[in-house]
Amino acid sequence: MREEGCRTKVQPKMQPACCDDRDACDELSGMPLAMAYVPWQQWRALYEVEKGFHCGTIFEELNKPFRGIGGCSR
Repeated sequence: MREEGCRTKVQPKMQPACCDDRDACDELSGMPLAMAYVPWQQWRALYEVEKGFHCGTIFEELNKPFRGIGGCSR
């Protein structure tokens, strides 16, 4: 691994030829499942109907437009 700005570059591992054994090629094989906590959505800070349709959500807190850039703070 090496640092490149705010991202860490991971060198890919050589994968075995895996036509018959899918587990040998599955990078997530053997990793534990995640447990997520998702709080209930609160009905506050609602957009007006027209703005909600435009933004794709009526909840102002959930309006997180995709900007096409990484998540690094610069």
